[in-house]
Amino acid sequence: MERQRGPPGRETDAADSTERRIWYGYGTLGRAEKDPLGMFLQDIIRIYGEVTVLSLPILLLVHILPPGVWYDATGAALVAWILMTLVGTLIRGGWVHPLATDTPGWVTLSPWLLVLRVLYFNGTFVVAAFGGVLAGAVVGWAPAAILWAAGIAVGSTLLFPRIGEETARRFGRYY
Repeated sequence: MERQRGPPGRETDAADSTERRIWYGYGTLGRAEKDPLGMFLQDIIRIYGEVTVLSLPILLLVHILPPGVWYDATGAALVAWILMTLVGTLIRGGWVHPLATDTPGWVTLSPWLLVLRVLYFNGTFVVAAFGGVLAGAVVGWAPAAILWAAGIAVGSTLLFPRIGEETARRFGRYY
């Protein structure tokens, strides 16, 4: 068993080094040195997969809504989706530091933190998409929906590592 580095529930290796794990097929894993572009591309694929797969319920709901104009719930969800993926990638690679924690890096893929991701990511999309439409209607300026979704996506993604860290501390014995 590998020794835990940093707080529970956090993967600091990707933020602290330029090495990434590589799967060669047939169960063979390795590590390879990556340049910044290679690190970014590998990290963005990982975070995109997390956000997309675990948020499918709300993404599919938003997708089947009746079409509107570019700033409706679908547009707000798309902006949130892009920004959550981008900010999560920057946090995982160590280029951006998450809020309310001294530890760089993203959140591990442990069982409790997968459950947290499903709830947190879907909740973020609900608040970003439907709250954005409401914000646009209240303000009377339709592009406010996009600005709302962007703010919610960036803020919640920057805060997610801290919430993951606290969840791992609370439920750590169930890993």
